[in-house]
Amino acid sequence: MSESESETTIHDQVKSENQVVADCAGEVEELRDGIDDIDAAVVHILAERFRVTGRIGRLKARAGFGAADSRRETQQVARLRGLAKESGLDPDLAEAYLHLVADAAKRLHLRAGAEEH
Repeated sequence: MSESESETTIHDQVKSENQVVADCAGEVEELRDGIDDIDAAVVHILAERFRVTGRIGRLKARAGFGAADSRRETQQVARLRGLAKESGLDPDLAEAYLHLVADAAKRLHLRAGAEEH
């Protein structure tokens, strides 16, 4: 955190004597509960994604395919960037997400290939 940024512990502000501060803090806490639910869903979806990725890795290893598929990756970058734009999400964030999970998937595929041979 930079020196120009400040920190507020929202939970402590819920009981503020200033009603505007207390109301805002209460709403922030409610919204954070929603974020917690979304984060849990994302983790469960990622777990499912990697179960599928694991199956792909084992199939690639059995067939002797390489871990990477640059054409597929290029298509996915374009697809996710487009979806992000349509959804009002920063396309760079969507692309960073894809690279994060694709790199992790390739590591799993390499591991599966090493176990296969």
